[in-house]
Amino acid sequence: MAGIINGRLTASSKGREPIRFTVLPTPIKYLLLEVPPENKGDVYIGGATVASNNAPAIAKGTTREFTFRHDGKETPGDLSNLYVNFEHNGDVINYLAITV
Repeated sequence: MAGIINGRLTASSKGREPIRFTVLPTPIKYLLLEVPPENKGDVYIGGATVASNNAPAIAKGTTREFTFRHDGKETPGDLSNLYVNFEHNGDVINYLAITV
């Protein structure tokens, strides 16, 4: 049964290591990301090694959406496979996901 989850991730002062959205397997069919205009820099979304040199930037003050196919031949996306990397400590990203 589909559901909706949302949250916010905040850049840590422990360095620029990617932050995982969740550790629990969370199949999703849609993900909306919002980077507030108050952030100091861009954010990057990808796998466990995501960084500014291997992923496109999501600029502050913008949104980005992802739709994952999930019919009988394709598996849905999984929020636990996604990480965010921030340019500046204290920056945030808001997310809303539709689960499968």
